[in-house]
Amino acid sequence: MVCGRGTQSILWARGRWLAWSSGPSTSPLERMPRLRISAVVGLALALVPPVAHADVGLPLAAVFLPPMWLAFVPIVLVEALVLVRLLGIPFGRAVPPALVGNLASTLIGIPLVWLVLAILELICCGAARGLSTFGARLYAVTIQAPWLIPYEDEFSWMVPSALIVMAIPCFAASVLIEAPVNRLFLRDASNRSVWRATAAANAASYVVLAVIFWPTWKLAGHMGRFFNPLLEWLMETTFKVVGALLRGH
Repeated sequence: MVCGRGTQSILWARGRWLAWSSGPSTSPLERMPRLRISAVVGLALALVPPVAHADVGLPLAAVFLPPMWLAFVPIVLVEALVLVRLLGIPFGRAVPPALVGNLASTLIGIPLVWLVLAILELICCGAARGLSTFGARLYAVTIQAPWLIPYEDEFSWMVPSALIVMAIPCFAASVLIEAPVNRLFLRDASNRSVWRATAAANAASYVVLAVIFWPTWKLAGHMGRFFNPLLEWLMETTFKVVGALLRGH
């Protein structure tokens, strides 16, 4: 798609997102073929050059954030149990830090990680390279994992692969956010033991999330009115930040 004006491209991208998000209540992956968001919309937002090529793609946040939010309570309980086992504390002491830490990481930290990575991708790595070689396929689900290029016939393997890739920075962010929170609540435990317990707790919670991802994912498909405004806000923020950064150049 070629737009004569950057404003036309961003309006098109926003319209496509709204059309997708307001569609029938089906699961995110079932709606993938209908999703057409600009994968290099930052170029159009910058308004230079006057003609911008707007590829389209799938923001991975629309796939993994709703199930993660729905699994919040099980994740808190699992992490609290791991803290109990590794730090030798009562369950009642383990729940508050697990709750506060996950509020910070699940509701703020992980969406922020996706936002930063998506912005970086749109600025420097949003061009489609095809899938003709192993290197190109690897690039498409690693560097371009935050906002997948629309090789829609390949989404059956691309989306799970991209989710595994995204789990790495999300896991790191979770530990970095939650360990200081746990340290604040559990001052009598050593710093090293708290960090190790936090890492183990998050590893356990990610395994649990992988196990229950399918049912929470299906449930998320029936709660579009709740999740869509949050996802829309993330997309809009991505558009605005990329546009502001590129205009600054």
